[in-house]
Amino acid sequence: MAPPNLASARRHLRFRDKLALFFGSIVLVSTLLAIGMSYNNNVHHLIDQFGQSLIVLSNTAAADIDRNKFQSLLTPDQMPGKDYAAIRAQLVSLRRVAETSNVPLRYLYTMAPTDTPGTWRYIVDSQVEFLPDGTKNPDFSALGSIEKFAADDVILRCYLTGKPQADRDLKSYPMWGELMSVAVPIKDSSGKIIGIVGADAPPRAVKELKNELLQTAFVCVSAGLIVVIVGSALVAVQLTRPIDALVSATRNVADGDLTYEVPVLSSDEVGQLGVAFNQMTAGLRQRDLYKRQFERYVSRQIADTILANPNRDFWQGERRKASILFSDIRGFTAMSETLEPEEVVRRLNEYLKVMVEIVFQYDGTLDKFIGDAIMAVFGAPVNMGNDEERAIRAAIDMQVAAKRLETEWANSGQVGFKIGIGINTGDVIVGNIGSDIRVEYAAIGDTVNLASRLEGLNKDYGTGILVSEQTFRHIEHFVEARWVDKVAVRGRTEAVDIYEVLGLKDDAEPLTPNVA
Repeated sequence: MAPPNLASARRHLRFRDKLALFFGSIVLVSTLLAIGMSYNNNVHHLIDQFGQSLIVLSNTAAADIDRNKFQSLLTPDQMPGKDYAAIRAQLVSLRRVAETSNVPLRYLYTMAPTDTPGTWRYIVDSQVEFLPDGTKNPDFSALGSIEKFAADDVILRCYLTGKPQADRDLKSYPMWGELMSVAVPIKDSSGKIIGIVGADAPPRAVKELKNELLQTAFVCVSAGLIVVIVGSALVAVQLTRPIDALVSATRNVADGDLTYEVPVLSSDEVGQLGVAFNQMTAGLRQRDLYKRQFERYVSRQIADTILANPNRDFWQGERRKASILFSDIRGFTAMSETLEPEEVVRRLNEYLKVMVEIVFQYDGTLDKFIGDAIMAVFGAPVNMGNDEERAIRAAIDMQVAAKRLETEWANSGQVGFKIGIGINTGDVIVGNIGSDIRVEYAAIGDTVNLASRLEGLNKDYGTGILVSEQTFRHIEHFVEARWVDKVAVRGRTEAVDIYEVLGLKDDAEPLTPNVA
């Protein structure tokens, strides 16, 4: 067990101090990178040196060539002549010198420019024309042979700059492997370029040195990796232990366990992160509690909207347009008298559960229960943009659900029931209403009163769903409905046109989400 002062020191060691230990291994990695860069630079330096050695050989040839003889060689029939033989002898002699210097040339030749840009003709080639078996040497280029070069070829760069040029890097060819090419200008007495001496050689020495550098780099990298692995393992034990605890806690929270807390073992940044995590889970528990409470009154979508906008007051009193739905069970009092109280409560709870789920399915807000009656608001506290349609579709589904319950209860020998629904659309006052002790979110106004009256009129007309003209104007395009009557409703001076909703039209489109 560590002494108390050591344990205290570990507890109060700052996170960035722990990171400093890890950065020690970063230094080693940086060293390894430096080795890699050094290797790359050395390779390019070797390539440059190899190119310079080829240029020195080619310069010797360019200096020794007789300019007059060189310019006199024009056609293949001059190849047996003395001028051609003299220049070729010089090139062959240089090839032998190169071999003794461990620079085995593959090609050594001279060329002259033509009148066509980028196109040159061969003058003298140091290769033999015929192989020992008497066959034509495929690598031999006869006097006057034409070749066209790419713009970045050393020959064209040499011609344009007037200076010796070497390949910037080794080039790989399918037939010959890697080669280094150089070109040195041949100038007349006036300084005009009349041709070039070209040389191509396989970089054997460069490849051998590259292999040695690679072996050295491999040993250094291997040793460095061992140090990094050991150092990282030691540092990881200190760093990952609290982080692993946070990861485990995050997974538990993601799985829905909001009671999980991480142990805080230090006061450094990781310890502060643990404290913040525990505070976050506490906030999530409270938010989840609020959400569950909201979802008892509004749909999940509306609850999410409210919680996602904490700075907006959805509960203050305000006037807004909404669709109000009232539903009531017909003959509930008579049914209650024939059943035991426990059965009455069971049936009522079963009925209300199904109806409230439908209201929430269409993003309605449960305003209140009035005995066996339900009052729901569509359009407050969140306006969905098509609240009349949602209210009507909810009413139709509620009637379907009521018939299903009626059938189930009738099949079990119990008395069935029917419901009546009234819907009205207009301006209402919505907000938290009550006292300091108890408040509830409610909608009040003439629109609410008319919706309640319409629900009651279902008894008189033997209908299931009655809506006002204000609601009907918004839903007539997708529902089957009939005009019922123009009635004088208590509390209103003018008669109101009322319509019975019979169901959705056959071509009614599915409900389109539309949050305003």
